[in-house]
Amino acid sequence: MNGKPKDPGAFTELRREAEARLRLHQKSRRSRIRRPKSEVDAQRLLQELQIHQIELEMQNSELQEARNRMETLVEKYTDLYDFAPVGYFSLDEQGRILEANLTGATLLGVERSRLINRRLPMAPAPT
Repeated sequence: MNGKPKDPGAFTELRREAEARLRLHQKSRRSRIRRPKSEVDAQRLLQELQIHQIELEMQNSELQEARNRMETLVEKYTDLYDFAPVGYFSLDEQGRILEANLTGATLLGVERSRLINRRLPMAPAPT
């Protein structure tokens, strides 16, 4: 992940939502009072930091949800690959086996882990 939102407008939308959440949080905590200039500047900086923290929490939540979806899909497709009723082999350009499913290993009569990095046995050409 490169840290950039998928949609350029997502960043500004995320910020608006974070600002809205902060305003709600501040309203529930206290009412606004007048402060001296230096305290106002400090309060503005604190607000920016709080907004940034909320943005990061929201991004973290989105990343966790995406990770959970990805893990579910990986598990699903791993099961589909491994337990397919036909043999599957992933080969490199030289014909070496990179991956094999359980059915493929059974068809060749070899333990799957022993197939990795070996050439796929070729049947003799018909004469």
